Amino acid sequence: MANCIACGPRLSKGVLPCLDDELFGGSRLIDPVAGGDGDEMTKTISKLAIGLMLAWPILTGLTLPSRGPQPTQRPEATTPAPDAKPEAPAESGKPADTAEVPTPDPKPEPPTDNKPGDEDGKENKGKSEGAAPVPPAAAPAPAPDAASDKGPAKQEPADENKGAKEPEEKAEPVDPPPPPEDPKMLAACLADLKAIGASFETKPRVDDAGGCGMASPIVLKKPLPDVTLEPEATIRCETALQLARMTRDMLKPAAEAAFPGKPALSGIRQASGYVCRNRNSAETGKISEHAYGNAIDIAALRFGDEEEPVMIAKQDDGSAQAVFQRAFNAIACLYFTTVLSPGSDPTHQDHMHLDVIERKSGLHYCR
Repeated sequence: MANCIACGPRLSKGVLPCLDDELFGGSRLIDPVAGGDGDEMTKTISKLAIGLMLAWPILTGLTLPSRGPQPTQRPEATTPAPDAKPEAPAESGKPADTAEVPTPDPKPEPPTDNKPGDEDGKENKGKSEGAAPVPPAAAPAPAPDAASDKGPAKQEPADENKGAKEPEEKAEPVDPPPPPEDPKMLAACLADLKAIGASFETKPRVDDAGGCGMASPIVLKKPLPDVTLEPEATIRCETALQLARMTRDMLKPAAEAAFPGKPALSGIRQASGYVCRNRNSAETGKISEHAYGNAIDIAALRFGDEEEPVMIAKQDDGSAQAVFQRAFNAIACLYFTTVLSPGSDPTHQDHMHLDVIERKSGLHYCR
């Protein structure tokens, strides 16, 4: 190898160094360009390299392990045991029994109000829409009697009359008494009526059937000293007082202005005071204010020996009678809470209706 190392500088010139003389019997240089023994040399080197590779483990003491690595054991898959035994296949021609699926109860429909012309709203609706009737839900089973655990219950003797229906006795409608007058207000009303100069008499309570009546009625003969009420009327004090005030403050001055050539107002002809009846004398309906003594109907006014009936005053009528009638209608609404003038409705064509009903709103109704 010394000769080979000594030849190292010659490598740069493209000459391969020779091997040791001890191995190959002398050193020599081989020029790869010029050819020669290059092939033999290559074969020799290959054999030497293979020999070294085979001898290297022996020289270094390397040996193969007596036993190679063991492969890791694959975990076994565990399958859960079935909870129930598989059912036997169904017989031919018969379907397998399947569990019944519970169905929820149908949602109840909200009640519908019956409209006019629809007597049974729900039945008509179901027939028109073609909906199938919903079967009624099954009634729950009655709970066992707690006393059954302690033994058979003692049976009571059967009542023979238990199943028979007793005749129902219809209670007769109670006839309420007339509402009482406030003592202080009644005393003040009577005092004011005397101060105006009205002529009247107090009467005992009137209590008729059907809720009609007055607790403290009076019989009014004259609302003013020079004006008579024809005929006299049985009414409440409040109704008489408003009639007297209206006549004194507004009606007499309006009549003097409308009829300057006539005598002064001397009489008022009334068509109805207290009477137990329904409104507009109907067979059914609400009770009239006449049945409480709150109303009076005026049919005509008397001037001396001449009588002037109330009339339907048209808006385009400019006569003295029509002008006075329209004024009378407006004047009455200042003192009475309800005024139905002539022509206001079919039942008030030839008279005026005046009443003192108290409304929650406190408003007056005038037509």
